[in-house]
Amino acid sequence: MSDREQIQPVEPVEQREEAHEETAQRDEAQREGAWEDEATDEVEMLDPEALDSYKHHHFPGALDIVAMALLLFVSQIVVSALCMACGLTLPNVAELGQPDIETTMQIEVLKGERFAIIYPLSMLAAFLSIWLYVRLRDGKGVVARFSRKGFNPNIILTYFIWIVAAQVLIEPLLEILPEADNGGTGRGFWASITAIVFAPFFEELICRGVVLETLRRRWGKFVSVIIASLFFGIIHIEPAVAVSAIVAGFIFGTAYLRTSSLFSTMILHSLNNAFAFALIVFGFSDISFAELFGGGVEYYVVYALCALVCISCFAEAFRKVYRKDIA
Repeated sequence: MSDREQIQPVEPVEQREEAHEETAQRDEAQREGAWEDEATDEVEMLDPEALDSYKHHHFPGALDIVAMALLLFVSQIVVSALCMACGLTLPNVAELGQPDIETTMQIEVLKGERFAIIYPLSMLAAFLSIWLYVRLRDGKGVVARFSRKGFNPNIILTYFIWIVAAQVLIEPLLEILPEADNGGTGRGFWASITAIVFAPFFEELICRGVVLETLRRRWGKFVSVIIASLFFGIIHIEPAVAVSAIVAGFIFGTAYLRTSSLFSTMILHSLNNAFAFALIVFGFSDISFAELFGGGVEYYVVYALCALVCISCFAEAFRKVYRKDIA
């Protein structure tokens, strides 16, 4: 062996194993410490894009949907109470006993005029409160979409026919539910403005705008439209009106997704309310389609045709709106 060569001391096997074990334990402790830091400070470690993604995957939840519904009801109650405090109350015909027809109509017209003030104020407060809630919970997001496609006459006509056909289909169910109060908004010009202009604008802005757009960030198109339709039905309170609103709400929501525009749903909603208001004004609101056709063969033929219309419209909507979402 050369003098330049030096003999290196050999560590005992036990020492090498102990050193290896200490190194492994130290590495494990470091990894556990990193994981603990990540678990306790997860939000701070997320970059802005990741934080937005985290929020979108957890908002809105079931409690958020309930909160938005409560905000709508509370806003309406508060505004109505403030209007009452200012002397703007809705007259009630029932409190007058048995008034003549002329007095009844005057009271209903007065109710329509006052409701045309109270309703838009309460719905504006509801929209602002829900929008603010969404902004505070989620930070940002689309409130509503508008495009020229919303004025497409073919889509509007097709979906309006779908709405009418669907109402015929659910009529047997509506007949077993408590009868709705058709005079809740009054009569006259301003009552028609409330039903045909104010209601479509504010209800679509809230239900198909803020609510549906918020839901679809997490739940996708089909589930979001279902939930938004239920939300739309609940705010109408009365069972028969609520069921009808849920069905119409699904069609409104589908039209919104088809056109990416609230213009289409506002027009459809306005046409639907105008049709219903006309039936009330001309005294046909209490006449069912079955009674209109005498409940004979003609009625069942019309009922079958309406069923075919609904099936074909839903199939077309599924193909153009929901297929990719469900698949």
